[in-house]
Parts: sequence; C-alpha cells; structure tokens
Amino acid sequence: MQSTIVVCGATGNQGRAVVRHLLARRRWDVVAMTRAPDSTRAVEAARAGARVVRGDLLDRESLRDAFRGAHGVFGVTQPWSPDYKTCDVAGEIRQGRNLIDACVDAGVEHLVLSTVLPVATAPTGVPHVDSKVEIEKYAREMHVPMTVIRPASFMDNIGTRFFPVKPGRVRGFVARDAKVPYIACADIGGLVSVAFVRSDQLRGSEINAVGDFVSGDEIAAILARIHGAPFRYTVPPAFLMWLFAREFYTMRRSFERYGRAPYPPEVSAYIDQTRRLWPETMTLERFLRQPDRGFTVA
Repeated sequence: MQSTIVVCGATGNQGRAVVRHLLARRRWDVVAMTRAPDSTRAVEAARAGARVVRGDLLDRESLRDAFRGAHGVFGVTQPWSPDYKTCDVAGEIRQGRNLIDACVDAGVEHLVLSTVLPVATAPTGVPHVDSKVEIEKYAREMHVPMTVIRPASFMDNIGTRFFPVKPGRVRGFVARDAKVPYIACADIGGLVSVAFVRSDQLRGSEINAVGDFVSGDEIAAILARIHGAPFRYTVPPAFLMWLFAREFYTMRRSFERYGRAPYPPEVSAYIDQTRRLWPETMTLERFLRQPDRGFTVA
C-alpha cells in the first residue's frame, strides 16, 4: 500500500506545485486538501490523480480528519485576504498552531513546513514574516518530526498586479540596485518531493530555498533580452510606502540592507543547497522564458 501525503493549500501556488511533483513520482497516495473542493483548481488536482478532501486550517477538526492515517503532511499558512488588502497575522498563527496540533494528534511521521527565508534577525518587524517564525518555533516546541523549507520571494509574483510588467517597464517595491533572493513555486514543489523521498535524511533539517539573487535593474535587463526591447525598473517612492504600506516599507528596507554589497555570504550557500537538492532549480531568466508565464508584454 502507498503511504499517504496530505497537501495543505493544494489550490494555492505552492500547494499546486507540491501536488504536481508528488504525483509525478507515483509513490504516494496524494491528498489535496482545500477549503473549496469544487473549485476549478481542485477539480484539476483530482483529474491529475490526487484525492481531494475538504479542510480548513482554521478548523482543527477538519485537519484531524484529513490527516488521519497520513504518513506526511505539507503545511503552508498565509495571512492575506483574497484581495490582499488586509493581513490577519493572528489568524495565520492560529492556522499554524492548528496544523501542528493536528499533526501531533494524527501521529504524522513527517511534516514538511513552508515558512519564510530569513533576511533579517527575528523579530523582523514585518508581521507576516514574524508570524511564520513563530509558527516554526511552535512546531519545534511540539517536537513535530519535520523538514522546514524557507522560500525566498516568489518569482511567480513577477507579472502580477503587485509586481506588474508593462511594455518597457517593470515595477517592484525594492530599490533598483538592491538584490533580492527569489525562488519559483515549481521548484518549491520539487524540493518538497525530495524532502519526502529522502525523509530519513532530511527530517530535522532546514532548506533555505533560493534559486537566484537579482536586482531590479537585472530583472529589467532579463526582460529586455527576452522581449528584444528596452525595459526599465521602477519603484514607488519610499515615503509613500512609509505612509500607506508600512509593512511593505519595512520589508523594503530589510531587502535593501540585505541586497547591497558586501552581499551576505549565506546567499551563495542557500543557492548551492537548493541546487544540490533539486538540480532543476531555475534561474530567474529561465523562469521568465517559460512560455506559460501567465503574463504577456505587448
């Protein structure tokens, strides 16, 4: 009989990638857990071969039901409302505690927990970052057998309304000369699958997931090469972010301290670790050259 792995947030960007990579290995019964089992993405997961179940990270009983008999769980939490206008940090911490408690109750043998890459000493002052640090700490206190995956910023955000790409222009939120660590969600899925394959070796370890380390100007140069036209990178004025988006202003300052020379020596080590575990890890240019990137530049 195949062992069961439950994927939380299976219709989100990370969860979808994890489901895809686990199914590709054909060695587990993959359970896609979602609050909306009738959604288009849930139906796609079922057609691909996953077993879809309803579960809500704010409903501990639903997690106990979903995790019962499972060997492994992929856990991910998030604090944002669907429109990304509000951030419920206390709610995210409840999600994490419920997730961990349900793993303990169900006797889960391996939790792979996605948190966040540290770019500042905790507490960072960024609520939705510090909440993940707190969840990771709670999991350790509860002695859950786990692998922690700490993803960098998502390459997948480039081209969304939060990181828009228009003809000749790309707009981020970090100064143009500061390098930011990035990882593709597809590669997070690959790393998670490796963590479960090498469960005996990787339980108790931390994977700092970084695929590339690039500045805004470098992103513009990559887009120019891909599209054969000049691009420039722009960023909102810092004082406007301080006035109207304080949390992102704090993130911006952290990235700008982290991403200017002399660069932190651990970044190279993170990239090496990521590529050693998952040799298919993409650079940002390789990622943006994919034909299904989801945005076009007319």
